[in-house]
Amino acid sequence: MTKLVPISIAGRKWIQLSQLSSKHAKQFRSWLPVNSLKKIPFQGIELNECVDFSTYEFWFRSHQETTGSHNVFDF
Repeated sequence: MTKLVPISIAGRKWIQLSQLSSKHAKQFRSWLPVNSLKKIPFQGIELNECVDFSTYEFWFRSHQETTGSHNVFDF
């Protein structure tokens, strides 16, 4: 799984669940604490299902460790 690049809004970093594959979004959503999903206003629109990047980053690292999926580069 590739780590997402956050969206920076008002000095904070966010990701949207829609950036993840449906499988990973479902896993992440089931792991999230209650009330973690936020609606963030941005340039006249509202971004739904946003999560603080640090929360996503923690899940990403722990998910990689539990699934054993690591990037391997063979040069």
